[in-house]
This record gives sequence, C-alpha cells and structure tokens, in this order.
Amino acid sequence: MGDRQTPVINVENASKYFNINVQEPSKGKMDGFESVRKIKRPAVKQASLALYSGEWVGLLGENGSGKSTLLKMVGGYYGPDEGTIEVGGAVLPFFGPDEELHPEGQVQDAIMVKALQVGLPRSEALKIYEKIISFSRLHEFRSQKIKQLSTGMKTRLMLGLMLNINADVYLFDEIPATTDIKFQQKVEQRLNRLKEMNKSALVVSHNIDELRELCPNSILMHNGEIVAYDNTDTVLRMYAES
Repeated sequence: MGDRQTPVINVENASKYFNINVQEPSKGKMDGFESVRKIKRPAVKQASLALYSGEWVGLLGENGSGKSTLLKMVGGYYGPDEGTIEVGGAVLPFFGPDEELHPEGQVQDAIMVKALQVGLPRSEALKIYEKIISFSRLHEFRSQKIKQLSTGMKTRLMLGLMLNINADVYLFDEIPATTDIKFQQKVEQRLNRLKEMNKSALVVSHNIDELRELCPNSILMHNGEIVAYDNTDTVLRMYAES
C-alpha cells in the first residue's frame, strides 16, 4: 500500500461555501413582490480524509452531496474556506469533457495544456503528446477543433489524457466508458498499470462494478459531509439503504 506514514493528500476539517440567492416574500408596500437575499450554503462541511501512496478510494453519494466539490478542492480548483488541504505530489484532476475540453481548442492544445498543468517541462510534454495521440487513435485529427470531434473521439481523447500523463494522485470525476471493446480493454489494462505503479486516486463513480474493481475502500457523502469511510461493499450497502 505504500508509505502509511505520510499521506499524499491530507484533508483536515475542510469546508467550502457558495453564495446562493434565496427568494423571500416582501412585506409592506411592496407586498406581492419577492426580495432576493444571498446566503452562504455549505457544499462541503468539515471534511477530513487522508489518502496514502497506492490507495484508490471511491466517492459515493447522491447528486449534490459534495463529491465533485471535494475533488475540486483537492485538485486546487477551489480553496477551502475553512480547514486545510495538504498535497504531497503532482495531482491530476479530470472533471469530464465539458470542463476539460474547450470546444474551440484543438486536440493538440488540450493535450499540451493538461501535460503542462502537472508541471511537466515542455520537452516532456511533447513526448507525452505523441503517446496520447497514439493511445487515443487520433493521428488524423490532431489539428481538429474539439467541437468537430464525435462523442467517441472525445471519449478516447479524455481517456488518453487521464491515463497517460504521469502524476502521483489522480482525481476521476466519472471515468468515461466507451462502446469500443478493444479500446475499453486497453483502458482497463492502463488503470491496472497505474495501480501497479503505486499511484493514488480518488474516484467518483456511479458504476458499482467499476468501484468494486478499482477501489477497495470508499467514502460516502451526504449533504456535504463525509458520513462513512469503509470497505467499498459496506459503503455501497449503506448508500443503497440511505
């Protein structure tokens, strides 16, 4: 499982708030109209977790339970409003094609931006670029704009990015599936290889078989709080009963 003394991710009592508008009935002369008041809503509340080298941990919970927000906090997209998040290595987050792939950008741009995000020197990023193009089978489309790609091509590009850029910790907000059986087998082999290389990951997924395969342990979130952290089968049972 790697070094249990020093976590690669250490989250302590981390909270994140977002302002939301709440409509309220007006009183007095403006009776019948509604006023709008801003309130702070906690998206993640007092979350604590430690992820060690070689660990793959699932994140379960209903939509809006705080899973993606917690991932974005760990990935540096959001800073915590309370608490601390310590990162002990290169973190590579993925949040789906709508967030990762700019429609007007070219395939080659998407690859270079993601490679540079983890601090790779440009010379190394160029090597990774060719590897991802080959893995994703997009040799003839490297200069195409993202919006011109088919759904299948975008999925292959996302998977190529996710599985071929070297990092210490991977943050997966749903691992996209493909109907191409041979390509899916290649994806599964690559995921297993990352585990063999002692990489760490937090995985948000609604695919029960995938969670069982990849993550021995999982976290259950509800209303922004971590309510359970146990072996994946136990957490899946708790989720089904909640």
